[in-house]
Amino acid sequence: MRPFRQSVAVLSTVVLAAAIPAAAAIPAAAQPAITAIRDHIDPAQLRARSDSFAVMIQGAPRGGQRISITPRGSSWELQDAITIGSMVQQSSRITLNSAFEEISLRQSGVVSGRPMAIALDFASGQVRGTADTPSNGPSGVLKIDTTLSAAVVDDNAVTPLLLALRWHESLDIRFPVLASGKGTVMTYRIRVLGADSSTVPAGTFDTWRDELTADKSTLLLHITRALPHRIVRMTSVGTPFDIQLVK
Repeated sequence: MRPFRQSVAVLSTVVLAAAIPAAAAIPAAAQPAITAIRDHIDPAQLRARSDSFAVMIQGAPRGGQRISITPRGSSWELQDAITIGSMVQQSSRITLNSAFEEISLRQSGVVSGRPMAIALDFASGQVRGTADTPSNGPSGVLKIDTTLSAAVVDDNAVTPLLLALRWHESLDIRFPVLASGKGTVMTYRIRVLGADSSTVPAGTFDTWRDELTADKSTLLLHITRALPHRIVRMTSVGTPFDIQLVK
């Protein structure tokens, strides 16, 4: 298993960080143009909710995760808490404005026995703050002060925003993502592979089977076809991680 990346707060970030390279790269000519993920969001689908998941490793429960979305006047607060055995205990709070642009990220916890914390503020095309993560080496704290395009979204916001996408059988988008622990930008891709059914502790659901890729890592998702959309299952390709909806 690869070491965890700098940010592991959100379900997708955790398993993508552990994933091995995808089996086959998709030719560049076949890829869609890069756009902002919020261009594909249906605002009516982002609503108050809270879902709980079991984190399975090699088929056995090894932790849990809870993701919550809460309206705060004209803004949105996305909260996440995850525990994976003794490896990860972490919580995050992300604030978005009414246009789904990020205002702030606050993240803290312990990763591989070491305390970590990320505090970022977003304004006027800039992101400023600090990231203290194991991937930054012994010195720990990395100062972040960089310019971002309006299309960039923080990696910790990706999973909650998937719930508000306009899902359909031909969905295939690429969007820029800030690696919050490093202050660098990479490209994610989400595409629907087809209709499917998924059975998890919360029940059996008709779902879209989807593929989320970041760099050379791949995550398979099952997201309900019926509204409101819910993440049912996320499985890291080539690793023992399997995260399933409990309630």
